[in-house]
Amino acid sequence: MSKLFEEFENPSITDWKKLTEKELKGKNIDELKLWLESDGFAAKPAYFREETEELPMFGQSIRPLRFDEQNNDWLICSDVRVEDIGEANAELLHKLSLGASAITIDLNGHDIARDDFDELFDGVIVDAIAISFTNAYNTLRFQADYFEWTEKNDYGAENLMGGFWFEHINADLATAIIKDNNRHAFGAIGLDCTQFYTKGANIWQQLGASISWGNELLNGLRKNGISFEEVSDNFGFSLAVGTSFLPEIAKFRLIRFLWARVMQQHGASTKRWKTWVHAQTGERHLSSLDTPVNLLRENSMAMSAVMGSIDSLTVNPFRQDEPELADRMAINTQHLMKDEARLDRVIDPAAGSYYVEHLTDILGKKAWEFFLEIEERGGYSVCS
Repeated sequence: MSKLFEEFENPSITDWKKLTEKELKGKNIDELKLWLESDGFAAKPAYFREETEELPMFGQSIRPLRFDEQNNDWLICSDVRVEDIGEANAELLHKLSLGASAITIDLNGHDIARDDFDELFDGVIVDAIAISFTNAYNTLRFQADYFEWTEKNDYGAENLMGGFWFEHINADLATAIIKDNNRHAFGAIGLDCTQFYTKGANIWQQLGASISWGNELLNGLRKNGISFEEVSDNFGFSLAVGTSFLPEIAKFRLIRFLWARVMQQHGASTKRWKTWVHAQTGERHLSSLDTPVNLLRENSMAMSAVMGSIDSLTVNPFRQDEPELADRMAINTQHLMKDEARLDRVIDPAAGSYYVEHLTDILGKKAWEFFLEIEERGGYSVCS
């Protein structure tokens, strides 16, 4: 059977450039600048198939690097901050009623007593959703108390999902947490790398710093006898999403590729290269005066993360003065991407895009160079 449109000529790169320059009224396409100097990289305004096929990473899908290789589904996450246990429970139930499938509970440094779990999770089927925690008063004790409470309430250990997110953690604490965690689905150690975005790092700096932190922790875990299997089952990265649509897609694809390369160089087998990737819409670019425009920005950020194939996503409220409306719209943004756009059905949706493939190559090289520079200076702890 003949191919469709075979009677049409296949235009060359030169033909495309001539047409583009005609549309630009004679302006040279190679002189166009799309990215600011603060972004720290140079990219052409357009790329073509012939150029893309020559890339070393072209054709490499992130499918085998995801825990779920069958689709692009992700958990719809929302945050709950503990000020009062009863109020936190009410907020948790409300966000679950809106359709959240994962909750991150900011314990806010509170010393949660064992009896508090009954009130905090009243009406919540704990093993039906993913529940993660951050800012625990004493993480080891909290984890032990949490597991004891779930066992007492007949929640199956194999069904517990979630983990802990840390802005700072050393290898000894991470080792103790992992050794105390025999819940396969409860991934214990998550590195909260959103702090690099908050401090002003550009995309490749965020990536380089993230894998440097992960590499340092991995070195310590391995010295403490933690296996590659335990690392893979208990390790994750949380990154903030910025407003540069295509580069942000490349960023989330890259965190998997770069971490796989780190694991490979440590000697881990291919099935141990996987890691959990969480995304959270960044707040650095949000407006406090024109809050409706935040909806547009957060929709763009969320789509970047999803097309970069994340495992879970938090869309932050677009305004603070109307939490009911803002929370509902934040969660519904993700429902629309699933139920209307069907972005959860396409595996690695950005793969094959000429532009994203080139950004993956450009940013990946710069991130790896930055990672090596950090290592040469003594590692993450020395440079941070």
